[in-house]
Amino acid sequence: MKNLFDLTGKTAIVTGAASGLGQQIAIGVAAYGANVVAVGSPRHGAEKTIEEIKKIGGKAIGLQVDVSNAAEVKQMAQYALDEFGAIDIAYNVPGINVRKEALDLTEEEWDRVIKVNLKGVYLCAKTIGEVMVKQRRGRMINMSSIFGTVCMKRQVAYATSKGGINQMTKVLAVEWAPYGVTVNAIAPAYMKTPLVRQVMEDKEWYEDVKSRNAMQRLGEPEEIIGPAVFLGSDASSFITGTILYVDGGWTIL
Repeated sequence: MKNLFDLTGKTAIVTGAASGLGQQIAIGVAAYGANVVAVGSPRHGAEKTIEEIKKIGGKAIGLQVDVSNAAEVKQMAQYALDEFGAIDIAYNVPGINVRKEALDLTEEEWDRVIKVNLKGVYLCAKTIGEVMVKQRRGRMINMSSIFGTVCMKRQVAYATSKGGINQMTKVLAVEWAPYGVTVNAIAPAYMKTPLVRQVMEDKEWYEDVKSRNAMQRLGEPEEIIGPAVFLGSDASSFITGTILYVDGGWTIL
């Protein structure tokens, strides 16, 4: 029972690990013993994340990958296998947003959000899922959002992508359950990541967002670690196809 959350000897791929929630997840699972493949975007590597992991005595390697490019995603998975011999846990985190009302959103902006948030997660899930199915074990966690369920203005592309992730998660959970692979999603509300801190300067927006959840505050980035470790560990062995809301009670109001 004491070892339910222990990830020692496990290998976790974390995409979107250069900053924000992906960075917190990478550091968090490393603290629980996992070897981490910290994946950044083509523009932003995960060097700072790797430094933080090494400070706590963890083991991590870094890659820069375009998750919407199937060939690069395959190379990522193979690199992890070559380095560690298995992929036990995958956190498919990367996401972008263009905050515009639907009538102002351009086709190019729509395509860019869907390409990273939905296609990118699918390619990572599919490629790593192939490995996990062959292993007949694995924990896959996709990063969704409360906006996959609830709505807010100026979120049309983002919300559509996250709603798609919710359904993708459920379908993959059904398909891969016979092979010992669980597939779940984490759906956070606003958390104080660097990008959110920028828009917190809009006091009207900030007060509105705080008022929308039962706890009357935004989440701290490190509050994503517990749910991430839980879904990646043996503690969640009988949970699959679930969307875990980390939202301070936003979706219950």
